[in-house]
Amino acid sequence: MNEEKKYNIDFDKIKKTFKFKENGLTHSQGNQFKLLPYAANEKTLVSNFGGVVGAFSRAICDKKLKSEFNFNEFIENVVDEIGEFEGETSKEVFRDIIKTMFIDKENLFDFDIKTINYISSTSADEKIAKFLYSVLFDEELKDLVVEHYDRNVQNVLYRLVLNALPELENQEFKNEKYKCYLPFVKELFVKDFKFLIEDEELYKDSLKRFLEYYYMFYVSQLAIKLSKFEKADIYKPETIYYTLSWESTSKNRTAYRFGWELLKNNVNSLFSHAITLEFLNHHGLDKQLGYVELFNLFQFINQFEIENDIEKLCEEYIDRRKDGIVWNNFNVKRKKSGCIAFDKVYKLYEAIEYQFDNKNSTRGRANQAYNNWYIKFVHKNFAKKRGALGYNLNLTEEDIILMTKICINNNNKLKLRVLFDEFEKRGMFFDRDSKIKIVQLYEKLNLLEKKSDSGDAQYVRSVL
Repeated sequence: MNEEKKYNIDFDKIKKTFKFKENGLTHSQGNQFKLLPYAANEKTLVSNFGGVVGAFSRAICDKKLKSEFNFNEFIENVVDEIGEFEGETSKEVFRDIIKTMFIDKENLFDFDIKTINYISSTSADEKIAKFLYSVLFDEELKDLVVEHYDRNVQNVLYRLVLNALPELENQEFKNEKYKCYLPFVKELFVKDFKFLIEDEELYKDSLKRFLEYYYMFYVSQLAIKLSKFEKADIYKPETIYYTLSWESTSKNRTAYRFGWELLKNNVNSLFSHAITLEFLNHHGLDKQLGYVELFNLFQFINQFEIENDIEKLCEEYIDRRKDGIVWNNFNVKRKKSGCIAFDKVYKLYEAIEYQFDNKNSTRGRANQAYNNWYIKFVHKNFAKKRGALGYNLNLTEEDIILMTKICINNNNKLKLRVLFDEFEKRGMFFDRDSKIKIVQLYEKLNLLEKKSDSGDAQYVRSVL
């Protein structure tokens, strides 16, 4: 029998996962379908990637920190590497030199690519790192990582200091198997990571921001793709506009209307989508199925049977979410999908969304907490508050320079028009006003070659 015909909703398993009671249930996600590494509370919310970069670096190296980095022990280890000194004074001077050169606020200064592995991380940082590894990293990169992390260091002092670092444990990294919903983002990440790691200085200086951007890129695209259900094109980016930190903006700008204003409404539904997909992935198949895959699958099986099963699931759900919620006004708003079984997916999702949005809902706080994992990250790292306009998506000069390096890659230069195309492939769209500001930045940095004023005759030179 064809494996596709075995899709069958497992009600017994659903009752256990969602802890069905006569008058209640627990909203569950991340078991059968691993969408995002978020929880329905903000206690361990991660908006700073300082620890994430260390956890990610160790993951790609299959390494583990034995203990927190202790700078005093480290300095003494370096002293021991030297062995003999001409008296206690020279030893103390050497300690001061090592502390000045290699310690920054009790942390190890990132003077070498290997030092990234000594950045400590919380369990929440590690959770985000595991997510990034699972949806973006490719095993084919492992040999490249080993080549660069294990290379010989020529600088004698650096080599001495590296030898004094505590040994890392070998630990084969366990892939958490999150669903990579957007293969085109992963493909670009792999390409850009290869370029980044070839330049050690660029890699260690930019890895944190690189990971922050790709996290921003992936989840922003995911939020909009999910809202399009079966109609989503999961092979190319949606248009999301950014503004620039050094420009002014207004409500009439395309970048305002189709930036954070567009994105935040989709982000506010992430928890509802995570729960819907968790329900629908309690089936007889050994794979995680997104909306597009479910829609395609339903075309080739008994639609009436699946339609009845999902309708039954909707009824079971609504029966257990009646604490103060009036369901008389509940109507499915989405139009027909062209598949009667998938139309019930709309109903299930909208029922979940309806009870969260209801003013009498007791679950609104959990819903907002889950979505805030991303919202607060954006506010801190990729947004700028602009008075009455509120938050706009925002990139800095440093961001534009980094992404310009990445997009030009190993070329000497790139046509301006092609460069903006490369930005858009990576989810960075700019309106006319922002593009003018970016061109002015290139002129200021003396990176623009003009053969005429047309985009086809203007080139941007490599920043490297």
